[in-house]
Amino acid sequence: MKTNLLQRTFFLSLLTLLSIRGEADNHVVAEQTSQNTPEGWQTVNLPIIPDITPHNTIYITDYGATISSADNTIAIQKALNAVPASGGMVVIPAGEWLCGPVKLKSKTILHLAAHATLKLLPYGIYPAITSGGIKFDNFIDVQKNATDIIIEGEDKYTSLFDGQGKEWWIAYENNKSISRGAVIRMSKGTRFLIRNVMVKNAPGVNISIGQNGKGSHGTVHDVIIREPASTTKTEQPSHNTDGISVWGPYVNIYNCDIDNGDDNVVVDSDGRFVHVWNCTFGNGHGASMGSYTSNMHDILWENINFFNTESGFRLKSQRGRSGDVYNITFRNCMMKNVNNPIYIECWYDKSIKPEPPYAPSALQTSTTPNFHDILIQNVTSVGTPYKKSSKSNFPVYIYGLPEEHVRNITFDNVLVQAEKGMFVAYCDNINFINGCKIINSKSTSKIIEEQYQAEIIGNCNSYVTGINTVSMTTSTDSSAKVYDVQGHYLGVMTQNQLLKKKPGIYLWNSKKILVR
Repeated sequence: MKTNLLQRTFFLSLLTLLSIRGEADNHVVAEQTSQNTPEGWQTVNLPIIPDITPHNTIYITDYGATISSADNTIAIQKALNAVPASGGMVVIPAGEWLCGPVKLKSKTILHLAAHATLKLLPYGIYPAITSGGIKFDNFIDVQKNATDIIIEGEDKYTSLFDGQGKEWWIAYENNKSISRGAVIRMSKGTRFLIRNVMVKNAPGVNISIGQNGKGSHGTVHDVIIREPASTTKTEQPSHNTDGISVWGPYVNIYNCDIDNGDDNVVVDSDGRFVHVWNCTFGNGHGASMGSYTSNMHDILWENINFFNTESGFRLKSQRGRSGDVYNITFRNCMMKNVNNPIYIECWYDKSIKPEPPYAPSALQTSTTPNFHDILIQNVTSVGTPYKKSSKSNFPVYIYGLPEEHVRNITFDNVLVQAEKGMFVAYCDNINFINGCKIINSKSTSKIIEEQYQAEIIGNCNSYVTGINTVSMTTSTDSSAKVYDVQGHYLGVMTQNQLLKKKPGIYLWNSKKILVR
């Protein structure tokens, strides 16, 4: 299909004008002024792209791509290969363009015009990497160690990547061994920028920066991501459709709107100096870290709004997948109807969690989760619903390991309202300061019981309570109320009667009693 001559002439004239004005020699002016680098961090490096002129602007239609074609992969790859070594731009014009996996070289801008849709070949036609059709390559990736790449749209509402995910999700339900590539993955190299596009219906991950720590210095902003929730009953649910995943250092993510079927944004192993701000998260698993958490530190989440999200702040891992994880900050955030507002656990591999008194210990190794120095600041969460499950829908849930406690967590000006009290096990030095309130909206008395439970469960040490709404009373009577470690009321009994119960840890007369 030939591009409309008038539109094309206008576009090229505009590029020439920008070059004359001296603006086209720097494509990242807006990003430079918006970087918001935390104090003490290295600034994220941005792509270095030469001036874009009519001479290095390439249209996919010049290489045979048409909207009527069932597969434009070869044509689009030829257009990408035609970018000069000095750099250039490949334009996807308005229309729908079916395509398979392609790779970008260094100093390339992939530009989606307004009303342009780059659509993945459907499941069953999209080429498999291996025989048997169980592994698939990323849709947009970079050539080996490519640098200085921009993927952009003219309009984030109409410049679109469409993954056609429904059939992929159904196939995954039938065969969990299917490995789906990301829609956009900057797997190696450095200095990447993704801006002003929408990604919808991804087969798996939407956007990923890094792989095995080999990709770095990525910026993603003003991106919209949409997939059905993994729990929806009204349409085909999506599966493992992480919004933006980070597997490398020095990444900025801001002004994004993400509603999907897994982690909204997730930082995994090798994620360091990652800053996420001014975003909106809908369905999904929230601001996540893990479950692979080796070589991960200095992560800042701020000014994020969560609506109907499965989790808010979520740090998760297990033995064998982790290491030293520290300097994590989550601040200036608002949550509404979030199931798990603050969630930290080291038992991700256990579908059924052991009860804290009986949680098995293990040898401490370099891959044991070691979570410490975490700040939760200026956070409000309301509307967490009640769920009977003993390991979900707590306002605060922290479950460390017997051999390696979660430690040094500060809650500063935090309000969390839920229909349960807290669950805190195997942790040290958990501090509540500056007017924190953990409110059990279902039962005023239950918050007192479960708050106190949180102090003693699982041998937590150095616990400092500063929660304004909690007060403790003690009794000198020979009989007192008894609760188990889950906060269940067991009746009134004397200490001698309690000692005849089955082994475990109980709360009696505001004291922790160990029954052997």
